[in-house]
Amino acid sequence: MRYLTSILKSNLFQFLLFAITVIAVGYFYSANVRSVKNPVFSVKKIVFDGNEKVPDILLLKASGLRYKSNIINVSIDDVKSKLESVAWIKSAIVQRVLPNTIYVRVAERIPIAILQSKYKLYLVDADGMVLENDGIGDFSNLPIVVGEGAAKEAANFLWQLEKFPKIRKQLVFAVRIGNRRWNIKINRGITVKLPERDLRYAFNVLDEISNSDGFFNEDIEEIDLRIPDRIILTKKGESHGG
Repeated sequence: MRYLTSILKSNLFQFLLFAITVIAVGYFYSANVRSVKNPVFSVKKIVFDGNEKVPDILLLKASGLRYKSNIINVSIDDVKSKLESVAWIKSAIVQRVLPNTIYVRVAERIPIAILQSKYKLYLVDADGMVLENDGIGDFSNLPIVVGEGAAKEAANFLWQLEKFPKIRKQLVFAVRIGNRRWNIKINRGITVKLPERDLRYAFNVLDEISNSDGFFNEDIEEIDLRIPDRIILTKKGESHGG
């Protein structure tokens, strides 16, 4: 009897008893919290922030979130992945705000060009992501790109062109040729054939041979800059290569 009393009073026994109690309480608490029917942790509010082009109702549908579901059981990673699969959404941050709110912050993609493909128009962002054409009228000031690989290469092409505002102002559209290089159509219907490499040099030449407003001789039909250190001009009515 004295030996049993000694064991009950020992530090080891007290520690084990405490640990078992903590585990038991934690188990029952976790089971209760995660219960689908637990009203305290039932999702009552879903907040979307940062979206302008994609309405809340579409984000809600894409996210898979459900009102009255248990907030503890919501997979943050799963919701994030589903939202980022939406073309317009570049990234998403999903947070639980206990006891009953899900907060979602999204970053939408920013269109940089309009892609013309099979007689239809689409928006393109800097990553080359092709976006739905809803609301394309809001971006009518963006340059038009056409051709295989145009969406993917548009960002680099336009980034280099922006350094030459005189030429950029006169751009009508740009055509990707064979997914290797670009042709551009500028004011007065002039076609400019650009090289595969060193776009900066070609744009600089084009900038120098234009007048102060970016205009060229109205008799010119084509400017070929594909060969380094050479400028081949074709006047209207003259034959020229492809």
